[in-house]
This record gives sequence, structure tokens and C-alpha cells, in this order.
Amino acid sequence: MSSSEVAAPTGDDLRRLATSLIQLIESARQLALAERGTNELAARVEEHVGVAPQDLPVVSQSIPMYQLVDVQVAIERWVEDGARRSTDVVGVRGGQRRSHTFGELLGTGHTFRVGIGPPDYVDVPDSPDTTRTCIQFGVLLMADGDERWAMLIRIEDRGPFQQAVLEVVSKEKAGSQNLLAELRRLAVLHSVLRGQVLALSRGEGEYGGFQFLRRPTLRREELVLPEATLSQIEDHVVSVAHHRERLLAARQHLKRGVLLYGPPGTGKTHTVRYLLSQLTGVTAFVLSGQGLRHIGHACSLARLLEPSLVVLEDVDLIAADRSFGPMGNTLLFEVLNQIDGLGEDVDVTFLLTTNRVDILERALSERPGRVDVAVEIAVPDTEGRLRLFRLYGRGLGVAGLSDDDLAPASRATEGRTATYIREVVRRAALAAALEDGTAALRVTGQTLERAATTLLADRSALTRSLLGGPVEPDAEPPIQGAPAIVSRMWSGFGPGKVRQEPPPFGAEG
Repeated sequence: MSSSEVAAPTGDDLRRLATSLIQLIESARQLALAERGTNELAARVEEHVGVAPQDLPVVSQSIPMYQLVDVQVAIERWVEDGARRSTDVVGVRGGQRRSHTFGELLGTGHTFRVGIGPPDYVDVPDSPDTTRTCIQFGVLLMADGDERWAMLIRIEDRGPFQQAVLEVVSKEKAGSQNLLAELRRLAVLHSVLRGQVLALSRGEGEYGGFQFLRRPTLRREELVLPEATLSQIEDHVVSVAHHRERLLAARQHLKRGVLLYGPPGTGKTHTVRYLLSQLTGVTAFVLSGQGLRHIGHACSLARLLEPSLVVLEDVDLIAADRSFGPMGNTLLFEVLNQIDGLGEDVDVTFLLTTNRVDILERALSERPGRVDVAVEIAVPDTEGRLRLFRLYGRGLGVAGLSDDDLAPASRATEGRTATYIREVVRRAALAAALEDGTAALRVTGQTLERAATTLLADRSALTRSLLGGPVEPDAEPPIQGAPAIVSRMWSGFGPGKVRQEPPPFGAEG
């Protein structure tokens, strides 16, 4: 070989070169660390996990903001369920910490120093009257004997909405996945939503979350319906819930759908309140008006938290809304498809109410199997009107009046709704107060008859329509939708874009 020829590098030469380059890069990294300061967070996580976290995979899980409290409960239960389990919470210090993932906070590519500071906490409702303090931004150092995990809990903004994110590192990727799976299981099992009455909220700073409602307390005698009508409703809703275990043992499906229909003010919402008061321990979701667009999300949670009741109020409003597509009724068919999509193996009751059953007839007939029974809530008959006068006049001495005393007022309100009769009693009470400003309020049959006659003579079509009374043929047409506004127990949530919530925590498990 001449002096001008150069020998080709051997494999050993290339390996030595690669090793030198790696050492050079590592030296440069260590120099950069020394210049910027030590990453305290990474050092603390490495001390806990036992290996450098920069080299570990991060397993993440996004959850709706309203389930942040379920995660907190799941963590507490996780510690309680293991004798060798423990947790320690450390905060993250750094001006830009919230805009970075866990992997970025543990790495060295950022230009700001990551330190350890106090965790951030937030109080989240866990019932109609209480809140629970939850980690909003912080790292949980979790241990179960020799197994170790580090989990960052943080809030991530996605446009105008927020979601909570859990990011876990451990020595093995499978270990992180197993921890998240166990937390999902515990979050569903011990969810603060379980057994509550919930309505979907519209908070602009968060995903559509659930607002806690107080469960009604309504006795059977406070619901004035014909016995046959009330028994039919109870058989399909309450009785099935009470005999749940026996029906399951007999391999009978529990999912059922009940439609309550009738004019405004006849007592559909009052019936819903009664059923909610009877189904203690059952998780109830109340969706009304355009809030029905969240039916998919509600059904996912209803399956997780069964036994569940999904109340769909005023479904005729979405049936009449043509703004969702060229074919119309898109949202209505989505509601019906979601009901069918749950399958028959779930203990979920769907309770629909409508003022305009004529709008729903075709939709229901084209999607059979969604509703098992349709029950009419009609205007009260004579017996019903007498019971309503006594119910609404309990503090006015009406309970002591005979049927003959109440007969004139009952005839004057024939064909009128329960809401209408309640207004008659209110006007009678006001008249009694004006007649005698000192004595305890008492009304007579004559007072009730005069109040009913006065209300009947009121030619304001809007007033009578709002109270559930018929409109005279020559009267001005009522404002569309007004009866629903007055009779609805929970207000609707108004139109808005469909929100792409992350799946409920536990839906994958």
C-alpha cells in the first residue's frame, strides 16, 4: 500500500467513533445543565422512581374537567386499598410550567428553570352542597412496595374549553398503564356522580360538565294523576328498579323507555320529580331543550354509573328544530339512536316528556324499540280537580271544604290544567288577604269560584297560554314555546356547538 492510500475504517473504528460522539453530546448536555441550573423536578422524580425520567415513556390520559374530583377520590381509595401504598405531592415552580407536558418538564430542552414548589389546588363540587379539594397542578409520587410511579395532574386548555390530563412515568410502560387502569376502575366505582341528580352545564371555561341538583322529595299523594295512569308509570320505572336483581337473575333486560305526553301544565315535570324522589340511589341525568345535544356523553356515563335514569325533557323542541341539517330532526334521531345503541344489557331508564306528541309519532314509528310505553298526562278530571284544589289550598282551609263547596270552582275550571288551578288558588288567597288584612288566610268555595271566573274572563291569550289554559278562537295566538318555558322544572341550556368532550374516565376500562 502506497503512502497516498487510506485504509477503509473497520467496524471497530466506527464503534469507537460513535462512542466518542455520544460522550461528546452527553458532555455538552451536562455543561448546559450546569449553566442553566439543575432540574429539581427531574432530580426528585429520579430519586423516587429510581431511573432518569428523561429516558422513560410518558403514558397520558385526558378526562373531562368535572371528573377531576373522581380522580382525587380514586387516588385516596387507591392508597386505602393497599397496606404498602403511599403518595406524596410536590408542586412545580416555573413561569411557563402550565404550557408544558410532563415529558417536557422532566427534560432539559426548555430555557426556563424547573423547580419544586407548592402544588396548586382547586375546590370542585362533589354534591349539591359540598366541595372537595383536588390537585389542579402537581406531581404525585406514588409507591406500592417496590413499585414506583410519578404522575403529573394538570389542566390543559383547548380553545375555550378545558380538560384535565394525567401523565404517568415509571420504570415500565406497562406499570404506568396498569396504574391508570386501576384509577379508572376506582373512579367509576366511587364516583361522586353516582346516585346524584345531575344536569349538564354550559360553562364556557370548561367542557360540558354536570351541575348537581337536589333530589326532589315528593310524596305519592302530592302527585294528582288518575290511579291507572300513575300505576302504569310506576310499573315501568319504579317497579323495575325495585325488582332489578330478580329480573337480572331471570335474564330479563332492564333498559326501558317511557314517554310522557300531554299539553303544557298537566304535570309531566311534576311526575318526573316524583319518580326521582322514589329512585333514591339511582344516578339521574336531566337534559332539556338544546342540552339534548349532549345525549351521547350522558349515555356513556349512564352506562358506567348504572342503575341510571336519563330524563329527556321537551323532546318536541328538537323535533321541530330544522337547523341541524337539510333533512331536519337530526338531533332527534341522534337521541333515539343513542337510546338504542346502549343495548339491552344495561340498567338504564329513558324518560321522555313532550308537549307535542304529534311531532314525535313519525320519528318514533321509524325508530321502533326506543320507547316501551307512552303515557298521556291529560288535563285533570272532576276528581283530579277537587284533589288539586285541596292540595294547593292546604294552608288556606280548603282541605276542610266538601265536594259540594268546591263543585262550582271545579266546573269553572273544567278542561284546565293543574298549573291553571294553582293560579286560581293563588288569586283566591290574594282576594282573601285583601278582604281581611289581620286574620289567618282562609278561602271558601265562593272565593275559589270568583277567582276562577275572573281568570277565565281574562282575555289575554298569552296569560292563559302560559298557565296551561286553552286559547279562545278569536284570541291573539300565543307566543310559541311559552308553555314549555313556564312548566319546565330545569331550564334548557340553549343552542351551541356540539362539544368534543374526552370520553368519561373509565369508559375504556
